[in-house]
Amino acid sequence: MKIYRKCLAAGIIIIFVGASFGVCVEPLSCDAYGPYEGNIMEDIEFDSTVTGGIPPYEYLWDYGDGNTSSGDPHPTHNYANAGNYTVILTVTDSVNDTASDTTWAYINAPPNAPLITGRTNGETGKEYEYTFNATDLDGDDVKYFISWGDTNAEWTDFNASGIDVMVKHTWDEEGTYNITTKAQDIYGAEGPEGKLTVTMPKNKPFNSNFKLLGWLLERFPLLERLLTLIRV
Repeated sequence: MKIYRKCLAAGIIIIFVGASFGVCVEPLSCDAYGPYEGNIMEDIEFDSTVTGGIPPYEYLWDYGDGNTSSGDPHPTHNYANAGNYTVILTVTDSVNDTASDTTWAYINAPPNAPLITGRTNGETGKEYEYTFNATDLDGDDVKYFISWGDTNAEWTDFNASGIDVMVKHTWDEEGTYNITTKAQDIYGAEGPEGKLTVTMPKNKPFNSNFKLLGWLLERFPLLERLLTLIRV
């Protein structure tokens, strides 16, 4: 028959087996580490260590979002919503002694879809300026990845959430292009994509206007008379 008694002087437990000998055991304690950081729906790996007590140990994790898990000292969990969650680890040893430790998990929200404003049509070879604006729910700085719909793409620098960021671009060939962009916050969380469609018709040579006028005057002599009267 085993009898368990705490050593008052040393702060440890003495285990008596029968009356022949005793073994000192440290009090049960655990460490849940942390704090932890992650993004919405991103798997976070939790960690722990246990000292003292009498193994084997049972682990119970309370993640602070209404979910728990048991049996694993190194579980993974993801959060559906942003926030700062209180995480509690409770460990029970083989003689039903318990210890607990509290930490936190900070879950970051990604930025929203950027709004793109600017010209939706223009001329090839001409530079146009576009404005990008996204808001981060946590107020974090954001940067933008911009694909211009041709072979060009670029990242901007980080800027404050909700601030207009102006970027210029030139299309060299006629066509319809989809400008797509997404915002990324300082923790690497990327939001949904924003899009703006632009059309760049062919940039006709300046003298083509004179060719058109000459053709009209040949076909419509009265138009030439009218122009002459106007000049007079």
